[in-house]
Amino acid sequence: MSDRSLSPTFPPRLALYFSPKACSLASHIALEESGIAYEAVSVNIRNQENRNAEYLRLNSGGTVPTLAIDGQPLTESQAILTYIADLVPERQLMPRPGTLARARAHEWMNLISSSLHVSYRSIFRPQTYGGEDQAAMAQVQQQGGKNLAKYLSLIESRLDPANTYAMGETFTVVDAYLFVFYLWSYDERIHCELPERPRYRALAERIAARPAVQKVVARERTVRAYDLPDHILLDKVTA
Repeated sequence: MSDRSLSPTFPPRLALYFSPKACSLASHIALEESGIAYEAVSVNIRNQENRNAEYLRLNSGGTVPTLAIDGQPLTESQAILTYIADLVPERQLMPRPGTLARARAHEWMNLISSSLHVSYRSIFRPQTYGGEDQAAMAQVQQQGGKNLAKYLSLIESRLDPANTYAMGETFTVVDAYLFVFYLWSYDERIHCELPERPRYRALAERIAARPAVQKVVARERTVRAYDLPDHILLDKVTA
């Protein structure tokens, strides 16, 4: 069931608060794929804009993404992705409620948010788990690298090479979420050895070819010109 009945208007007024190449990229892509009008508001976490008082009034945790729905904030990627998909069921961005496919989509997103994302955080922000002790942070990063390799291998094994997308032949918000963390696997802060991931790469390349994805990445790179893997060919796309 969609949340249309919960909003006084349809479509609701939507504003996405994002940071370039953060996990909010998935929600940014989902909104563009939905076809619903929305405002994209940059909150660049590398410049600490997420700690500004104005943003903290909207999201007291200072995290991204935040989706303002008729002025009401919704946080956490999985909630936002599901909400966006349910606004436009005809786009099939999520399988319909009550199906095993729907549960599989949440299984994918829970794996990404609770395991894969946490592994990256251990590498990028080891102080989150190790405090300010240098030895502890080094140990957190080392274990984070091992965990990252494990979860990338798991994702690789779960992707069916016979399918175009993660859930089959239809693009879903799961693909948008997976795309973000594929890009992160090429981050300059990662120095550990990672497994080969040809299925994941092929999926990322198909996702990158979608017009909505190219438009969103081009828009985000006007805020911060982040690097992309050489095989993700988006450099000539404009917002």
